[in-house]
Amino acid sequence: MIAPVRPCRWSLPGAPWARALLLGGPLLLPFLLSGLPPLPQDRFDSQPILHRAERRTAQGVTVDLAALSAAEANGLVGFDITKAGIQPVWVRVRNREAVRYYIPPITIDDDYFSPHEVAWKGHRWFDPAGNLRLDQRLRGLDLPEAVEPGGMVSGYVFTNRDEGLKYANVELVAPGQRKVRRFPFLAKVPGLRTDFQRVNWGHLSAPARQQDLQEAAFRRWLATLPCCTLGGDRRTPADPLNIVLIGSADTVLPPLARRDWHVTQTLSVTSAWRTLVSSLLGRPYRYSPVSSLYLFGRPQDIALQKARGNVNQRNHMRLWLAPVTLRGQPVWVGQISRDIGVRLTTRTLTTHKIDAEVDETRWYLMQDLFFSESLHSFNFVPGVGVSSWEHPRTNFTGDPYVTDGLRAVLWLSSAPVSYHRVVTRWPRPESDQPLPDPRRTPRP
Repeated sequence: MIAPVRPCRWSLPGAPWARALLLGGPLLLPFLLSGLPPLPQDRFDSQPILHRAERRTAQGVTVDLAALSAAEANGLVGFDITKAGIQPVWVRVRNREAVRYYIPPITIDDDYFSPHEVAWKGHRWFDPAGNLRLDQRLRGLDLPEAVEPGGMVSGYVFTNRDEGLKYANVELVAPGQRKVRRFPFLAKVPGLRTDFQRVNWGHLSAPARQQDLQEAAFRRWLATLPCCTLGGDRRTPADPLNIVLIGSADTVLPPLARRDWHVTQTLSVTSAWRTLVSSLLGRPYRYSPVSSLYLFGRPQDIALQKARGNVNQRNHMRLWLAPVTLRGQPVWVGQISRDIGVRLTTRTLTTHKIDAEVDETRWYLMQDLFFSESLHSFNFVPGVGVSSWEHPRTNFTGDPYVTDGLRAVLWLSSAPVSYHRVVTRWPRPESDQPLPDPRRTPRP
C-alpha cells in the first residue's frame, strides 16, 4: 500500500537573526554584490569651497586653504567619512619662486590619513571593481608632495575632524636652498553655531569705537579695568579678569588652536543634550557651551576651552575685544579658570566647580603660549586684588578662589618666537593690594 502524499511542512529557524537572514538575504544580496558606489565626481560642487577659501602670501608663494564641512566631506568621497572622524582640507599652492618646494602634510595634521586609508573605510563586500574605482578616486584627490618653480598644485589632505574653526599650518620646504615658507590658517568650518559667530566684529572694531593708545596711556587704562566679570544678573561680580592678550584675531587664535583650544558652541537644546551626555557618560565634548559672563556691557565675544575626557573637566577662557588698541594692535581682556567638577547651586541649579587657585590656570595659558612659540613678551599688572585661603573671594555661583591679584598682559607674535627669547616689558609688582570683598567666606 502506497502511503498518501502529505504536504511538505517546513519552518524557519527559531533564531530571529536566522529568520531575518533567510527572508532579507535575497533583498540584500544585490547591494552586497554591487556595493554602494561613490558619487560621480561631477556631482560634487566645489564652488562653495573655492569661494570661502582663505589666502596667505609670503614672498613669491601663495596658498589657498578651506576646511570641508561634514556634508561637503561626504559628498567629496561619496560615503560617510565624518563618522570616522576624517575631514578633508583643500589646499592650493602657487609658486612664483625659482625653487622647488616640498609640501609636507604632517605640518597640517601630524596624524593625517592617507588616501588609501580613507578609501578602505568606504570599501564594500563583493565589489572589487567598485573598490578599485574608489581607490583611484581617492588617489586623485591627494595633495601632491611638491610644487615646481612657476607651478601650481592643489589637492586634499585628510585630517582629523574639527568643527567651527580649523587650525592648519602649511609649511613649504626647499631643503637645498634652506628656505621655509610658513602659512598659518584658522579656517571657518560651516555647520557648528559658535559664540564668536554671533558677534558683529565690524561694529566692535570700528575706529569710532576704539581709541588707540601709546604704552604709557595703555598702562593707565589697564588700571581702570574692573576687578571681575559680572554674572548673569549683570550686577554681581563673577570670575576675575586675569588676562589681557594683545594681537589681532589672526595672531591670537591660531596658537591657541595649535594647543588644542576649541571654540564653544552656542547654548541650545542640542548642545545642552550633548553636554549632559558627556557629563553622565564621561565622553569628550570639545565644543561644550559655557555660560555668559559680562564685561563692557555685553557677554563674551569669544569663548574657548581645552577639553579633557568629559565636559566636567576643562580649562576655559572668555575674551572681550577692548574699546582701545595699543599702537594699532587689538587688545583682548579675558578671564580664565579650570573646571574640576560639577556641583549644585541656588543661582543656576547646577554649575561647574572651578579650581580655587585661578593663578595656576593663568600660568597654564602662559605655558601654552610659550611652547607654541607665539608669546613675544609679557608683564603683570594689578588686577582683582589679593585673596587668600583665609579670606578667599567668591564668584557669581559662590565658588571661592584665591589669587595674587595680578593680571597677566601677554603680547603675541605671528612669527615664531623661541620661548627662551620671551622678554618682560615692565617691572613686575610684588602683588596687588587686597580689596574689600563683602562676600568673603571661610576656606572650604
